[in-house]
Amino acid sequence: MISLTLGHRLERPSGQPETVLFTRHEGEFQHAVDTLKAQSRLSLDAPPSLEEIVREYHLSSSARQGKGLPPAVLEMEDSVLIAAAAGRRDLVEDGLAIAADLAGKWPKASLPLAWISADAWLEDLRNKADHPEVLVATVSAQLAKHKLKG
Repeated sequence: MISLTLGHRLERPSGQPETVLFTRHEGEFQHAVDTLKAQSRLSLDAPPSLEEIVREYHLSSSARQGKGLPPAVLEMEDSVLIAAAAGRRDLVEDGLAIAADLAGKWPKASLPLAWISADAWLEDLRNKADHPEVLVATVSAQLAKHKLKG
């Protein structure tokens, strides 16, 4: 399965992840689908727009920081690079601003081991976003590798 880093797990009312057991799959599957659709902030019936996807990345990343969860480094990178590949400079700039704000709040002990500094990360992210042709080539190569349609 190919997916973005923005995932959503089906949750019980208690907030715990929900599991559909194989032995009860037939009876529980449709209920689980309906519940997940209701819980998801992005539509599961129609493809969400680029703006909706990027906004959800930003909301999710900010919420993770607010809850004290591990920094959403990859999610923020995805939000910026997806926008860059689509040629949406406005969304790139919004994402870089949010990334800079979050990077200043992330505890150093929770950051990836290869992390040098927030400034170095942001500079690298901006450099990647400034070369959308490289991003588009990567997407095209992945589509071909996985035999998907663009």
